[in-house]
Order: sequence, then C-alpha cells, then structure tokens
Amino acid sequence: MRRFSAGLRVVTALLVSVLLISIKPTLDLGAGLTMLAYIAWSGAFMWADVHDRPLVSGLAAYWLDVAWASAMMWHFNIGNMMLMLALVHPIVLASIGYGVGHGLMMAALGVVAIAFDPDAGRAPLPTAERLGGFAQYLVLALVPAAALLARPMRALHRRIALIDEIEAGLDPRRGLEPICTELVERLRQGTQSDVLALVLPSRFGAPAMVASREDGGFRASASAHQAMEQLLAQTGTVALSYTARQWWDPRPRLQGDGSQRPSRALLGPMEALARLLDVGHLHIAPLTRYDRQHGHFLIGYRGLRGHRHDLHAVIDATPELLRVIEQAALVDQLQDESASHERARIGRDLHDSAIQPYLGLKYAVECVALRIPADNPARAEVDALADLVNAEVASLRELISGLRTGTQGGDNALVPAVRRQARRFALLFGIEVDVDCPESLPSSRALAGAMFHLVNEALNNIRKHTQARHVRIVLRGDDGDLTLCIGDDSGSVSGRPAPDFHPHSLHERVAELGGTLTIARIAGLDTELQFRIPIHP
Repeated sequence: MRRFSAGLRVVTALLVSVLLISIKPTLDLGAGLTMLAYIAWSGAFMWADVHDRPLVSGLAAYWLDVAWASAMMWHFNIGNMMLMLALVHPIVLASIGYGVGHGLMMAALGVVAIAFDPDAGRAPLPTAERLGGFAQYLVLALVPAAALLARPMRALHRRIALIDEIEAGLDPRRGLEPICTELVERLRQGTQSDVLALVLPSRFGAPAMVASREDGGFRASASAHQAMEQLLAQTGTVALSYTARQWWDPRPRLQGDGSQRPSRALLGPMEALARLLDVGHLHIAPLTRYDRQHGHFLIGYRGLRGHRHDLHAVIDATPELLRVIEQAALVDQLQDESASHERARIGRDLHDSAIQPYLGLKYAVECVALRIPADNPARAEVDALADLVNAEVASLRELISGLRTGTQGGDNALVPAVRRQARRFALLFGIEVDVDCPESLPSSRALAGAMFHLVNEALNNIRKHTQARHVRIVLRGDDGDLTLCIGDDSGSVSGRPAPDFHPHSLHERVAELGGTLTIARIAGLDTELQFRIPIHP
C-alpha cells in the first residue's frame, strides 16, 4: 500500500499541476514554488520508497499531502474541484493504514482550506446563479465521509496485530496442546469474545481447546469434542455467523461470509453449537487449505454485540494460525520419534545386559533336565523350573520388544507403525490417507522397519511432487510375501495423467530387500506403486 500511495502521489501532483496551469496560465511566485516543491517532493519520496529508504513515515507524508492541497486552494481562490479531489488520496489511505481518526482530522483541515476565504475572512455562500457552490459544499460533506467509508478496513489492523502477537508470543517447540491452549486464550482476548474454541480433527488425536472469560483455556472433553465435530461437519467450509434473536425480530439469524445466503438447513446446527457454548452470538471461521478442512475456530459472545470484523480478522489470519498449529504438531511428532529412538536404544541395552543372565539360566536348567532320567521324581520339578525360566525370558523379550517400538506386540510392529504414520501425515499436510490392512501382520522387525521406510518415503514423494488430496495404502501378506500398494489421486485432481515417476531410491531399497516395484496407472490418470517383498528373503 505504501508504494501504491507513493506512485499515486506523483500522478496526483502532475495531473493537478497541469490542470491548474491550464485554468490559470499566469501563476504568482508562491503558487509556482509550492507546486514545483511538491512535485519534486513526491518524486523523491517515490524513488526513496522503491529503494526501501522512505524519507518520512507514511502518516507524516499524508499530512504533507493535505497541507499541500490546502495551500494550493488558498493560492487558487478556494474550492477548486480538482484540489478537492486531491484530498481523497491522503484521507482515505491514512484512514485505511492508520485509523479513521487520522482521516477525519485531515478532512477537517481540508474543510478549513475549502470553506475559509483569507481575502474575505469568511466562507463564501453559494447562490442560485452559481451551481458550483452547491457542488463545492457537497464535496465538502463527502470528503469526511470518504474517511468513514474506510472504517471496515479496521479488520486489516486487527489481522496485522493478531499475526504479530502470535508470531512474537507463541513458541511451537512447546508442543501442540500447550500452543493451542495459549492460542485460543490470545484470540479470545484479541476478539474480546466470551468464549473461543479451536476444534481440530479428533480422528488424528488432535485436541479441541476452549477459552472462556471465567475458566481460561482448557481441553474439551471427548464427548464435547465429538459433539462439536458432528455439528461442524454440517456447516462445510463456509464462514458463518449466527445470532439468537427473538421471534418478533425480522433481522436474519444466519449470515454467511459472501454474497450467497447460507442455507436454512444450517440454522439447526448453528443453534445447537450456540447452546453448547452458551452464547447468543456465534462466528465460525474454518481452517482450510487447498479446499481441505483442518478444523474450525468458534468465536462466541454472550450478548448480541459480536462484530463481523472479528470474524474477518480471524479468517484472514487462518493461514498463519494453521502454520503455527502444524509446526507444533510437527514438534510433537519429532519428540515421539526421538522418544522411540531412545526406547529402542534402552531396549538394546536391556537385551544385551538384563536378558543375557536369564538366557544363561535357561540353558543351564535345560541342560540339567537332560541329565535327569525321565522316571526320576526330580525331573518333573526341573521341567517346571525350566518352564518358569522360559516364561520369564519370553516376558522379558516381549517387554523389550514393546520398549523398542513404543507398542505392545513385537511381532506385529508394522501395522501400528503404518497407521500412526498415516494419521500424522494427514494431520500435518491435509492429505487424507486410508489404510487397508489386517489387524495383525507378523513380520521380522528388520522387515517391518524397511517397509515403514518405504511407506514414509512414498508419502513424502506424493506430498512434494504431486497435487494429490487422497492416498490409499493397501498392505497384505500372502504366499510368503508382503504386498504394499500406495496410490494417489493426483491425476484425477489435475484432470490429466500424472507425469512419469521413476523413484530411484525406492527401487534401490526394494532391490536390497529382494523384492520388486511396479508403477501402474489407474484409469489412465492416477499413479499406484506396487511393492512385493518376500517375508524371508
């Protein structure tokens, strides 16, 4: 806006100067010097601004614009229409950039310059013979109105202040839930609302955080989270405002953020949400990216005083807010992965230290059992002791296996890992991932780790190189092989076949495992990777 204003200032100075010279070819020295000084000033200001070295602050420049226009009016016998129009630029842009108060003060200075004749000492009265007088006073009234028309642009200031405060005060390294708690509290204070809620998808394990004047920020219960999600699913991706009005009030209870009126079918869910949050006025701002839903902000007021510019400010800030949320979720993911690596290290240490003595005891007891004849009464006791030691060794192995993977069941590590990665990927990047696999798919731990790396690399390739919005993972085990199919809808999204894809790293990984990789086209558009890996290579 600053550069646009600098260019417009030069155009205004040149245009007004040419028009004034054409109307009054003979100029006195003061008027000429004032005109040339302003032209030189506007050109220097634009040059400095282009090089990111502004001479003065934007507000001071607007005051200089108004002062120049006022001075030229006095030089040119008050009330020249072109000079009145020259006031519109600084007044309106100052109102947008620095508030309506500054615009009104500038308009008042322009009013004095237009209405006061320094020669006569009073304002000239319009006459019936001079229709221009009526036009002058009409413009005189509309110049301050031009500043008032910029009042809705206060949403711009609120958005800028909101984003600056969030970026300065929130540290995503704290994790998802602490960041969401502080975020809703800051937004509630910024919008001066009574209740503000952030509802993230529960299917990914994300929370629903609520902040109120009385209780501060807290995590909603699972039942409340589910109830809000079910109601919000009916509202779609459109920003909405609801006001609980009396039956005799003719004003609409439901408004949308756009030219189209929202469907009356949305009135029921909005009323239920307002009752759930115990508010009389409710805004809904969806968190969307690439037309995908990532959650909602709910802004509630106990009275009927909610302003729509609060909704617009939050809507405009959603890209930055979503970025902060995603960074916090990524921190949680990295912490989980770090904890997983540490658990694996501890598991290896325990395997090398704690379990070895038990293995020695197991072998010793079994050796003693072999030396005792089967008909000896002590054989039964030694066999029972061997069974006890074997059970303890199996229990230790299971404990260490679960410690390494973060889950119970060391023989079925692949399926939980793939499901967790699919949930994390969908939450972080907004790409839906469906996993079709049996509940149990036994495999060696080395093979499970290798297959997990294949899944992770394929998902990252889809995110980086395609426009896919949906991914399907199918995992099967049959005939001694593991079959993994990963398909995306990038071709369907773009409407044309996806470009040829030759993942060299995936081919190398599969070759090391003794398997094969086939790339297929689904319906001539979408891409599907088909892995076939032997369980016992």
